[in-house]
Amino acid sequence: MGEKEKVQMIKELSESIIRLMLKDGYQKNQAGLASAVELLARCVYDMSVVYQKKDENLEESLKGTIAKMQIAYNSIELNDKKIEDAG
Repeated sequence: MGEKEKVQMIKELSESIIRLMLKDGYQKNQAGLASAVELLARCVYDMSVVYQKKDENLEESLKGTIAKMQIAYNSIELNDKKIEDAG
């Protein structure tokens, strides 16, 4: 996957996280959200380093950012499912 495709995937994951968080009936769990927020903050940091062109290995940085975002999305989604199952 090329650089543009990775950036597009980051954008799509961001949109998915936003949609999930704004979904009617989404139940927030403090612990699950705390880890997701940490991962998303790391993603913002990674992207700021990429933007400032301080990163020598752009492809690896983008790949790492995608992985962190996928983990954050999964954490948020799993959080919602656990609460649905408990309710």
